[in-house]
Amino acid sequence: MATMQSSSTTAPAVTIVPADWCSLADAASYYPHDLPEDWRLGYFANEHAGVYVPRAVWGRATAEMLRSWREDVHGRFGFFLEWPSDAAATDAGVASASAVLRDNLVAWVRWGATPAEPGALLATAAPGKEAHRVGQALHCPPALLDDPRGAADWLRRSVAAASATLAVLPRPGSAQLAQWRQLAALLGFAELSPSRG
Repeated sequence: MATMQSSSTTAPAVTIVPADWCSLADAASYYPHDLPEDWRLGYFANEHAGVYVPRAVWGRATAEMLRSWREDVHGRFGFFLEWPSDAAATDAGVASASAVLRDNLVAWVRWGATPAEPGALLATAAPGKEAHRVGQALHCPPALLDDPRGAADWLRRSVAAASATLAVLPRPGSAQLAQWRQLAALLGFAELSPSRG
């Protein structure tokens, strides 16, 4: 797994992502109608920095599919995978996904008990080693999707609680996702990305 780094050494690190590249509210118009479904991730990665992938999605993916995901994106694109809630699935699933996604896997996300509770961004040092917290993960309140002023206030408050933050937007449109990423950049936040060092 990659070491997490921000694109600036002094700015707080914030990455804005949707819950998988197929969950965009305007997916039917965002992706060209003649684009094969298995090319959507590469198309998405050309415009965005990363994606959160729920356990229900990555857990169904074979090693070959995960390898295809890695090959479909550029080196600065990051995957954030949901940590398995089933303890029996954790070791094998985490080790397998980590081994296949390698440097493009930025962090794991272990959610809190409720959507309002911050989750943890986790890194694993090596297979079989305990995961350690490297930041926080947040569900963006749906009411803020179209509220730039409220979004800016929410991001400022949220970032104060951790050095690295992943904000998962609830079914955003592609324009909303781009606007949120632009807002984070205007606020001076760096994006989390895979480290190539």
